[in-house]
Amino acid sequence: MALGFGLIGCGGMGRELAQVLRDHVAEAEMAAAFDPYGPNLEKASQELGVSPAASLEELLDRGDVEAVIIASPNHLHCEQTVAAAEAGKRVFCEKPMALSAAECDRMMEACERAGVKLMVGQCLRLVPMARRLREVVAAGELGEPRFGLATFFHRRFRPRPSGSWHMERRYCGGLIFHCAIHEIDLFHALFGPTRRVQYAGARYGEQVRDFDDVGTLVMEFESGATGVISTSSISAVECRDLRLICSGGFARWDTPWTYLEYGSDLEHLTKVEAKELAGPDMYEAELRSFARWILHDETPVLTAAEGRAAVAVAEAAQKAEQTGRPIAVGAD
Repeated sequence: MALGFGLIGCGGMGRELAQVLRDHVAEAEMAAAFDPYGPNLEKASQELGVSPAASLEELLDRGDVEAVIIASPNHLHCEQTVAAAEAGKRVFCEKPMALSAAECDRMMEACERAGVKLMVGQCLRLVPMARRLREVVAAGELGEPRFGLATFFHRRFRPRPSGSWHMERRYCGGLIFHCAIHEIDLFHALFGPTRRVQYAGARYGEQVRDFDDVGTLVMEFESGATGVISTSSISAVECRDLRLICSGGFARWDTPWTYLEYGSDLEHLTKVEAKELAGPDMYEAELRSFARWILHDETPVLTAAEGRAAVAVAEAAQKAEQTGRPIAVGAD
C-alpha cells in the first residue's frame, strides 16, 4: 500500500513537489491538499487529483495522510511542522527550514517527541552536477577544498495573486534566507560546518521591501577554508554559478548548468556535460529518499540537522548585517 501524502501550501513549488512525488515515487501517493488561498487549492486539486481540505486541522485529521509536504511561506514552517508532528505525520519541509535556529530546534524536538521523521528540502546538493562534484571532492581527486565562490542572481521579486510574503523580511527572512540558503547548504556539503560569517549588502530602491537588493556572505569554515556567496533579486538575467579552488585543482560550473569541469589545471581537465550524468533530478532524489526512509529506514539523503545548519548561518548573516561586524555561527 502506498504512503499517503498531504500537501500544505499549494503554490508553484508545492504543486511541483507533489507532481514529482506522484509521478516518480512509486511507493507514495498524494491524498489531500490545503492552502488558505482558494485559487491555489483549486489548482492543486485539479492538477493532482487530490481532495481539498478546508483547514490545516482537517488535512492533519485525515487517516489517509501519513506524511506531509510543507511548501508554505517560510514563516509558517515551524508551526505547521509542530502541528503535523503532534498529529503523528512525517514531515518533508521545503527550504529554508525556518527563520531561526531556535525554530528549527522546536521542529526537531516536536518530531523526535512524536517519533516521526523530518527532512528538509535543501536540494541543490542533489542536482546531478552537484552530486558528481561532491563525489570528486570526497574522493580527494582535487585535494583539500580551500575556497568556494557561488552566485545566485534572481530576476526580481514580484507580487503574486496569493500575496507578497516573499517581499517582507518577517515572512521570508530576507535575501540570504530566501535566495542563498541552497548555496550555504551546498558549501556545507563540500567544506563542512561554518565557524563565522561576514556580510555586505545594499538597497537600491528598485523594489519596495525591507531587505537588501544585493548581498554577499563570507563564510569561514571550521576546516580553515573560506567561501563567498553573492546573491541579488534585481538582476536583468537569472544565473547561478560556482567555482571551487582546492589544494590540487579546481572545479566550476556555469549558468545554465550545461557542464561541470574539474582537474589539476587546464591541461588535465575533465569536462562532463549535464546530459551525461545519470540519476534522478533533485526533487525526485529527495522525495524518493524521504519515502524510503519512512518505509524501509534507509539512510536519508538530507537531514533536519543539515537544514538547521544552513538556517544558523543565514541567521548569523542577518546579525552581521545588523551589527556591521563578523558573527560566530550560533552566537547569541
